[in-house]
Amino acid sequence: MKLLNGENKYNITVPSIFVTNGGGKPESARSKLLSEQLNTTITPEQIIQGHTPMKDLVGVYKNVLVVGGVGNVCRNVAESYGFQNVYTPLDVMKWNPAVSPYHDLTEEEETCTKDVDFSKISIDAVLVFADLRNWAADQQIILELLLSKEWGYGYGMGALQVSIAALYREHTGKELKVNRFGKPQQGTFKFANKVLTKWRQGVLDEHLKKLSINDPNASQADILINDEGEEIINQAKLESGDYESEEEEDAGDAVGKVGELTKKEQITLQLPPASTVYFVGDTPESDIPFCQFT
Repeated sequence: MKLLNGENKYNITVPSIFVTNGGGKPESARSKLLSEQLNTTITPEQIIQGHTPMKDLVGVYKNVLVVGGVGNVCRNVAESYGFQNVYTPLDVMKWNPAVSPYHDLTEEEETCTKDVDFSKISIDAVLVFADLRNWAADQQIILELLLSKEWGYGYGMGALQVSIAALYREHTGKELKVNRFGKPQQGTFKFANKVLTKWRQGVLDEHLKKLSINDPNASQADILINDEGEEIINQAKLESGDYESEEEEDAGDAVGKVGELTKKEQITLQLPPASTVYFVGDTPESDIPFCQFT
């Protein structure tokens, strides 16, 4: 990990991420733990938990029910992603104890609830962030939402999703439409690929000299930025093949060539897909199918 983090003869950081089906805590908490265990720096941006790809659902759903985890941890994580109206099964049980008549909220659970009138709120999606602490109550609440007239899609994982789908089929005769996250689901792979691609672009930016075409030292730049903000390859420097010494031509000539290139060819810098990606895993059932998306 230290080698990947830049402790190598090229002093280059190699983009690397950690993908886990676990969750129920902020990515920052897991990155801190890994940093201590591996004795190197792991950032929150490198962590993709089972629920991390759900960040892309912010803006799609207004009111979400977040299931799983301890206390308000998962609610807090969802809110940190940007979800505006986040509710939990404990909120529902406080509003209507009859939903789960055999479970009285403890004093600790009471402190984690919000006062909400769910008769006036339409839940748009259920997001399962972590393992359940109260299967009976959570299943009952999710199923009632699925069977309501206002709700149609469930987001789930593992045994909970299977059991809910079976109960839903028993009641309606229909198959439950579910979007799954985590390995080996394609949605998580696409999210992971997006993270790596953005990081690779950042690494490239660190090692390329970028200057405005109007900069006096424009001839020394690898990438020139035109007045429209486009990043353009410094063709003059590229063709010279000399990246160690300064260009002999002055900045005015370089700017002139770039201006001509911009008008005629519009050659902009595009990062090609990674030619090689290494996967390291310990669970063949999920890790091998996950890496086969490449």
